[in-house]
Amino acid sequence: MKADDALARLKEGNKRFIAAERSSLSVDAQLRDQLSKEQKPFACIVTCSDSRVPPELIFDCTAGELFVVRVAGTVQTPEVIGSVEFAVSILKVNLVVVMAHSRCGAIQAAVSREPVPERVAAIIDRLAPMVTAQQALGFEGEKLIIQVSKQNTRELSDALCRSQVISECLEKGLQVHRAYYKLTTGQLLWDFE
Repeated sequence: MKADDALARLKEGNKRFIAAERSSLSVDAQLRDQLSKEQKPFACIVTCSDSRVPPELIFDCTAGELFVVRVAGTVQTPEVIGSVEFAVSILKVNLVVVMAHSRCGAIQAAVSREPVPERVAAIIDRLAPMVTAQQALGFEGEKLIIQVSKQNTRELSDALCRSQVISECLEKGLQVHRAYYKLTTGQLLWDFE
């Protein structure tokens, strides 16, 4: 599927999700059998592991349609970039969406600077420079959390595009988009600056 068509499909699915008019997409024995043989997702979604941000529901998709990469805070790691490289080079996905969301617990923890367990701190440490940079621009409170979320998404998107594997796919029609998901409304803000 071409990137523009995949993006349109995601946007239409999100409209159905917001309107509570989701398709009756179910996983039956036939689909499970088909998916056991191969996968052909039409898009790759990179997002937070937050339980309130389920990409298949947000985009009204079923099993096998999305290749989803999730990590707390949507932080940049070699594993995240490698997973996207797999999606675009092996599975031939032509659309990657890096999706932040409102009220992200990892970003709230980075902003609050309260002590967290050791392995959680490794995630928070990746977000800390963005917190400092956005504070220097005068952001605070909820606006700071939103700006850090968006900056994190920008930086991850940029890092993906610097990958040699992904940049080669960009030359062949791959698109990388950013999105910001609002928990309260279910709406997405696309390709923010």
